Amino acid sequence: MASLRYRIKQLYEEYGQRKKMGIPANLKDRPHFFLHRTFLADHDLLIIFNTKRCRNHCNFCGLPTKCSQDWIPDDKIIAQFEYVIKELKHSLSVLNRITLSNEGSMLDTETFPKDALLTIIDAICEIRMVRRIVLETRVEFCDLGYLQSIKELAPKALINILAGFETVDNHIREVILGKRQSIDVFLNGLDNIAAAKSETTCFILFKPDQSMTDQEASDEAWRSFLFLRNECEKRKVILHIRLNPMYRAAGSRWDILASHCPEYQPPRLTDVMKMAQRIRATGTNVYIGLSSEGVENPAGTFFVREDYSPKLIGPIKLFNDKKIDHFDGL
Repeated sequence: MASLRYRIKQLYEEYGQRKKMGIPANLKDRPHFFLHRTFLADHDLLIIFNTKRCRNHCNFCGLPTKCSQDWIPDDKIIAQFEYVIKELKHSLSVLNRITLSNEGSMLDTETFPKDALLTIIDAICEIRMVRRIVLETRVEFCDLGYLQSIKELAPKALINILAGFETVDNHIREVILGKRQSIDVFLNGLDNIAAAKSETTCFILFKPDQSMTDQEASDEAWRSFLFLRNECEKRKVILHIRLNPMYRAAGSRWDILASHCPEYQPPRLTDVMKMAQRIRATGTNVYIGLSSEGVENPAGTFFVREDYSPKLIGPIKLFNDKKIDHFDGL
């Protein structure tokens, strides 16, 4: 009896370890993280691959530190995908969306081998219900030929490029966030997404400047959304928004600056909810990101603000699943 209880405890802990974001994979043939989740009413399989780390080190991001400094070859990455598929074989019949990430750029061939990605895309086509494949990447890696190769392998699926836009404010982009990606570079990538007849999901960071007031954060997020909507409409690109409350990635340059900024306060979750509600009222799909990816400084998340209550999480999940379009009492 004791040995069985110990084995159950061990399996539970292994499952919890695998599910927790922020913990790096110890083996090259295992992904960092995977999860079958509902996302905007879709059954989505999220896989975060274990690959060579992102070549960019943005001031606000703590994810590269958990990734390998060494190249991980095709066969190991394909093995990561096979591992996830075996683990979630019971879910394959209901999945209609696959999201692929590597804590960086899936389309950067210096971190994620092209042949491995094309092999995985080809295999995904055997999951019969999948109608959307989401690839997280910086848009400068959206080479038109590469995107067309992916589309040829997955003719029944819509390719969605998940990209960090963050903010329309150039000073915040370059100085505060250290994005090292001009608006012009972003728009050139959007041109290729349009030419490939793909769609995009863009991250907007809510309160990306440490010195912002709550009202300034709302105003800036709305300006960023309007800019994206206008540019996507001009190119006939379908736009989805991921609205992420800014958190302090522990040890990042952004985190250090926040600790020395007297005005700094994390965003209020209720302000994020109001903004998401306002965006959805325009007819744009929007999802509120609640994850701090396992790398947060606990003093720098929405949990510490005076408006936070666990009762907010349930309505946000309903909103994210498109079961409600507005929040009562805001």
